Amino acid sequence: MKSRLFLLAYACEPNQGGEHAVGWEIANQLVDKCNLVVVTRKSNKKLIEQHNNKNIIFEYIENDLMLGFKPPGQFSYMYYLFWQLSVYIYLRKKVTQKDIIHYITFGNLHLPHFLFLLKSKLIIGPMGGGSVLNPSLMKYPSLKEKLKYYLHKFVNVTVKINPFYYLLFLRSSKIILRTNETLSIIPKYYHEKCLVFLETGINKEEISSIKKNRKLKKIVTTGKIINGKNIDQVIEVFKQLKRNTQGLELLIAGDGPLKSTLIKQYSSVKNLKFLGKISQEEVKYLLSEADLFLFCSIKEGGSHSIFEAAMNNCPIACYDISGMKEFPKSSASIKIRPNLNIEQNINSLAKKINQSFKDEKINQICKNAIIDLKENYDWAKLGEKYMEIYKEIERGVK
Repeated sequence: MKSRLFLLAYACEPNQGGEHAVGWEIANQLVDKCNLVVVTRKSNKKLIEQHNNKNIIFEYIENDLMLGFKPPGQFSYMYYLFWQLSVYIYLRKKVTQKDIIHYITFGNLHLPHFLFLLKSKLIIGPMGGGSVLNPSLMKYPSLKEKLKYYLHKFVNVTVKINPFYYLLFLRSSKIILRTNETLSIIPKYYHEKCLVFLETGINKEEISSIKKNRKLKKIVTTGKIINGKNIDQVIEVFKQLKRNTQGLELLIAGDGPLKSTLIKQYSSVKNLKFLGKISQEEVKYLLSEADLFLFCSIKEGGSHSIFEAAMNNCPIACYDISGMKEFPKSSASIKIRPNLNIEQNINSLAKKINQSFKDEKINQICKNAIIDLKENYDWAKLGEKYMEIYKEIERGVK
């Protein structure tokens, strides 16, 4: 590829999960295939330079005046806005019409940036923003969550009438989206520019071997303990399953503001353990020992937790909603489509889990998940997919 590629990776660090892994791994896949420059934050520099064995060119951008607006480890809208402005000022002097900019991590249609004002070709995504956290699918939604739901719905509706979004879509050569929910908020006129796939990837060499003769004895869930993750529904499904399975235990790994409330609420439930925040190695061991990964989250754009479970050959039970529509597939998981009757959702998922173990479908479910991982989510395959997109844009193909 003759064009220069500027990969804009707000999140980009080695040996990290989530979006940091996306930026780092994709950069490592692309460096030998094109004239690559990665633009990221200065705070990522220390870890990057310790592991940059391929001599990838990084440009570290920081807006020092706005650092005070960003609490450590937390997202700040104000900081992000001015960081993007700093990126625009930097790239404006660097790029030409022949160059390609790919805005790859921390992508949300509703977060501000100024890349569409540059003269280069632009790719955005994988982008989120269309998935909405529906409080009707939570047992105890707060007033704040209800208000955020209606505000988010309103903002999504405005996408089709807001001229700034139209300018973004018009100037973008390709729009990559995480879910079909996000595709649905984009005007149909621009759908020919759109692709839908998750940004999450894996190293296929790290996939574990399949555990045979699996019996339902140990259930695991991981992640932040916040309302949208529906940890209370995970526990309720567990309680249903306990009626037919002696000695069944549920281990919850993770931390969050609802942890203490849930510990008090379910203090009488036997074989339920809250492990708190644990290391990545401990998570891997936990999943390798588990018989089921139970996940009742209702808003994900490619959950790292689900990919970890699949890589460790732990069968997944989840709701068929948001990013879980993309992965895992129905043939590679135990899924139900949730409705507004939460008790029915809990009962239906527990019943389907029981039936899947009874019918001895679990090994096949794990095999299907591994096939999907290797064919569609290996970092090398994702790197090839992006290269095809860049080459099409360079040739002028829509």
